[in-house]
Amino acid sequence: MPTVQEVLKQSGLSDEQIIALDAKAINAFSGVLSAAEQAREQAAADAERAEVERRSNRQFYDQSIAPALDSWATERANLDGQLSFYKSQLESARASGLEFAEPPQARDGGGRYVAAAPGGTPGSPTFTQADVQRALSNGVSNIGWALQSYAKLHPGEVLPDDFDKLSAEADAQRLPFRDYVARKYDFAGKQAEQQRKAAEEHDAQIRRETEQANDRKWAEKIGSNPDIRIAQPSRFADVARSVRANERPDPLQLNEAQRRAATSQAIRKDIAEKDSAA
Repeated sequence: MPTVQEVLKQSGLSDEQIIALDAKAINAFSGVLSAAEQAREQAAADAERAEVERRSNRQFYDQSIAPALDSWATERANLDGQLSFYKSQLESARASGLEFAEPPQARDGGGRYVAAAPGGTPGSPTFTQADVQRALSNGVSNIGWALQSYAKLHPGEVLPDDFDKLSAEADAQRLPFRDYVARKYDFAGKQAEQQRKAAEEHDAQIRRETEQANDRKWAEKIGSNPDIRIAQPSRFADVARSVRANERPDPLQLNEAQRRAATSQAIRKDIAEKDSAA
């Protein structure tokens, strides 16, 4: 949160004007800023809670209410048809003088109803082996995905939280397990960072290869190493012509100091040409 002095300075007041303000005014401004910051934090917290509640309500509706309504409508239609059929059969049998006793509901040794047993409680829950296997398979798949995803984005590190803890946190946030884990560890941000670094390394490698090729080109063209330098045509005719035109001194007539100066000048000229070409 910015200080009162920073806010006043941003509004255009100078340091001298700010210092000249009464201390009570500064304290009052500080109280206003603190209250505004607290209100902002409270609003953010309320918005987060509202979002969690919205996801919870939506998840409850999608996973419980909507399927239940669809199932109820289908079951209602089937039951109405069955009821109409059995009612007509019962009335026909009673007209013939027959009576029927309701079958007892199936129970186990402890007196509890047996799910899906003949004569059992209508609507009692059923759990098949396929349901259990499917739930176990989903759990194992989520575990493997979390381990692999975290290891790719954090080389040499292991997932810091237990799977039970992550599952409980995802349920509390009303989010699918993978969505919650990806959000908690910022998988998208880490992946973008890895891609950025890879692109930078790729560009740097291209620059290095380009510079090396350019250096090799000019070393072969104008370098001083005779083993790699490309053969150049003789410049003796140019030197002789320049001497005859008095454009340069005759190298055969130079003393030692003059030859050294001419050599230094030639070297500097070669370096300047190489730098300008590079």
